Amino acid sequence: MPELTRRRTDDRLETWEIWCRDVHVGTIARQDWDPNPERSEIWKWSCGFYPLHREECFRGDAPDFETARAEFDAAWKVFLPKRTEAEFEAWRRQKQWAANKYALWDAGYRNKLGRGPIRCACGAMFNPGIHKETMAHIQHITSLAWKIA
Repeated sequence: MPELTRRRTDDRLETWEIWCRDVHVGTIARQDWDPNPERSEIWKWSCGFYPLHREECFRGDAPDFETARAEFDAAWKVFLPKRTEAEFEAWRRQKQWAANKYALWDAGYRNKLGRGPIRCACGAMFNPGIHKETMAHIQHITSLAWKIA
């Protein structure tokens, strides 16, 4: 079974992301937004990742971090054997697609996406909806984004 790592996030108090190699496979977080004071000490956990369907993922509540971690571990032991390397690769492709999208937005192409071919900084035309074409030009676009910023 691949080793899991846990990383604390900076954006929310007491939130940890769970990673399997380079894929974000879950989260354990103290619920801090529920207006009901009786639920303010609830820990939420989730096990699964996009682009899987919701019904293929697991989630739950726990009274403390250690219980949430134990429940996550139990869910992971059920979840992982049903996964294929293709599903992990789909997550990686989705992450790269999102990074490409934001690089295009930063380079000024935000309103042009989805409207057919666009011109790269190198002068070539490409269709941002085709991953292979975008990957061929992402380095040009990313370096342009740094120049614009």
